[in-house]
Amino acid sequence: MELRAYSEDLNFSIISAGIDLRRRNNGNRRLFYVILVSVFVIVTAILVFNRHGFIALVGLKGDVDRISLSIDSLNAEIDTLELQIELLQSDSTYLERMVREILGWGREGEHIVRFTEPDSAEEFF
Repeated sequence: MELRAYSEDLNFSIISAGIDLRRRNNGNRRLFYVILVSVFVIVTAILVFNRHGFIALVGLKGDVDRISLSIDSLNAEIDTLELQIELLQSDSTYLERMVREILGWGREGEHIVRFTEPDSAEEFF
């Protein structure tokens, strides 16, 4: 009987030790998952909100698009100015027309008539 009681005590000790190990494993597992989720949240926050993160990347992409449009506009203006330079150097009729328009010059015997808009203060008086 004592042997049986001892073996029952031993079985109970083994069983209770197994339950204790399972509880420890569950506790360790929970701790592992909590740490894993915390690391994931921290890494995600760093990737999104860092000054080199995804939000900054989207802003930089917008800047690149805006600057590309500006470059295209400036290239079109360069082409127009190069055409004007070529016309001024090669076409005397175009040169004369531009001199007349910009400087207000005329040929001998021509009369230049200039129209000016009145100032807003002069309109009331």
